Amino acid sequence: MLQHDKSIHILGVPLDLGLSKLGADMGPTALRYAGLYQAFDYAGFKYEDHGDLDVLKNFTLDRLPVQERNKKRFDEIIRVSDQLAHFVNKIASSGGFPLTLGGDHSTSIGSIAGLAKAYERLGVIWIDAHPDANTPDTSPSGNVHGMPLATSLGHGYKELTHCLGFAPKVRYEDVCIVGAKDIDPEELEFLRNHDVCMYTTFDIQDMGIGPVIRQAVERVGKHTDAVYVSFDADAMDMNLAPGTGIMTRGGLGYREISYIMEYIGRNVTLAGVDMIELNPLMDKRNATAELCVELLMSLLGVRYSDYEKSYLPDNQWENGNDE
Repeated sequence: MLQHDKSIHILGVPLDLGLSKLGADMGPTALRYAGLYQAFDYAGFKYEDHGDLDVLKNFTLDRLPVQERNKKRFDEIIRVSDQLAHFVNKIASSGGFPLTLGGDHSTSIGSIAGLAKAYERLGVIWIDAHPDANTPDTSPSGNVHGMPLATSLGHGYKELTHCLGFAPKVRYEDVCIVGAKDIDPEELEFLRNHDVCMYTTFDIQDMGIGPVIRQAVERVGKHTDAVYVSFDADAMDMNLAPGTGIMTRGGLGYREISYIMEYIGRNVTLAGVDMIELNPLMDKRNATAELCVELLMSLLGVRYSDYEKSYLPDNQWENGNDE
């Protein structure tokens, strides 16, 4: 839950260089348009939007030779990670609450680095259909957006693992992945070898969402000062949330993801949050972005039933009732 005396500091990171599909760079704008400010106003939160980081766009590199294109992408991810890490650290160290709007999931490298420097011991709850725990040696695609969790644990490119000059950012036992479904074989081996907690969609079906999220929160919150929640929109089922770069059959349903967010919000001290990999090009009437704002509010301690989407601008919500 977010304490009302904390000010929320919003930063958009329109980064799409860690993956191959265009559109994730538009995620921050879509989230703002989905009623983010109105929701904060309704809840009485203090907030400041710092705009977007200036990020090189993926499409501008398409005509370059492959080797040059990949180098420019990698160099830009390093630069953005460093810039974001310094921003997040400054906000957290001064008592503020950083909210990062992405962008592909490589965005989390900088966010976690900044928070890990501000807190003595940081916990991470990673809500995603993918663990993002590949390394350059195990990744089938080579895309950096599949590596940020391993990077934060100290594995991978040194230019990224040592963002802000230290590694690792978090301990294995202070991380829990929730909602994973598509896991690469060597990625799974990495997680098992290091005893990183992970609850897959099978575990959720088998155990029930209540026991899963209670165990996740207990593990991550046990020895940490605060918890960072990284939320990838593709954790949700594609029929619920089509607006993401990698749509997932059999992902988390509405009741499951709502319960997860509200339970975390009620039971942990939040260090910061990111909303990641929203892709408006794949969305329908910005519905996924609106859902992400609703879920963010649950995570911050404002229940959906408290406001029933009344914060949304009139031209953005049609419920079919004229009464």
